[in-house]
Amino acid sequence: MNEFEQLLESILPPSATILELQNANNRPAILLADIDGDRLKELIVAYKYQGENYLLLLKKSYDIWYPMAEIKGKGYAITDLMAVPLTPLGVNSLVIGWQIGSIWSQLVLLQWKMYNFVNLLTNYVYYSKLFVEDMPGKYGKDGQFELAIWTHDTGDAYMVDVYRYQGTGLTIAKDVYPYYFKKVASYNKEILQKYDISYYWYYLAEALLNAEEFDHALTSIDKALTFTNPYPSKDKMIELKNEILSKLRQN
Repeated sequence: MNEFEQLLESILPPSATILELQNANNRPAILLADIDGDRLKELIVAYKYQGENYLLLLKKSYDIWYPMAEIKGKGYAITDLMAVPLTPLGVNSLVIGWQIGSIWSQLVLLQWKMYNFVNLLTNYVYYSKLFVEDMPGKYGKDGQFELAIWTHDTGDAYMVDVYRYQGTGLTIAKDVYPYYFKKVASYNKEILQKYDISYYWYYLAEALLNAEEFDHALTSIDKALTFTNPYPSKDKMIELKNEILSKLRQN
């Protein structure tokens, strides 16, 4: 990316600094991707200028990069910047995480329409970790990427949900749960090798339920219930156990 950093130095304001992606080994927040669907890659950069964050989109014409759009960012840093097809149209959307706290980012989804960006989200979405991929459902991948949003709870425990963009916002993508929650289960199993704590067993049980591994989910929630004063509450654990038992009766 060195050539683009040098290029951007000549385009950005003299005192501007290119932001670094906090969730990607602090590499520069520079992205080459086709955003407008013309099969030619645009240049996207996140930078800080006079204490404010900005996102700049540039297009190349006759070997010259010129600005197409600029929007004001949020927070004090950036954690994620990627371009993936989130809508059924197949055109890339920008997925941005503006850092607003030590383990919190605000999610922004931008779609290029006509001559500017349109924000795909009508509400505020915050996360601790974000994973984006075209996840296979019952009939495999469909070309539309899903977003796995991890929200910190306590310790190294996270609440996880997987979403797909539909119409005017994000909806739960239950059809890809069996695929993705195997990864979540593996994460919790790894943590449990170090820390035998009730809430890791609870989140493992929840992940195994979503991965449709009901027998193992029941074993995990029973283990969670053996702890004195478990977290989350015993009532919540019993509620999860009843949900697991209900699934077992159906299968």
